[in-house]
Amino acid sequence: MGDTTISEKLTTGKRIQIKHTNAITSPMVGTVYLSPEPKAQNFVKQGQTVKKGDTLLIIEAMKTFNPIKSQKSGKVEKILVNDAEPVEYGQPLIVIK
Repeated sequence: MGDTTISEKLTTGKRIQIKHTNAITSPMVGTVYLSPEPKAQNFVKQGQTVKKGDTLLIIEAMKTFNPIKSQKSGKVEKILVNDAEPVEYGQPLIVIK
């Protein structure tokens, strides 16, 4: 976690940049999955309280599934990625406040 710039698309189609210090970022390039398997419940939902060490999502990289765990306790403010979406190294994934 660190000072991260998040790009959001407004309903007008314009993108804005938001600096956020509470974003958990991707440690690798891969495909993000919000649940442990298809049709299963997501690991977390927006508004949910999480503890340090809780699994937030998984990233598949080279056929290996890597759990991304919460680095602190708090409330999930926003999930910034969709299920089965490709992600880049350093891309913001979830905001925990």
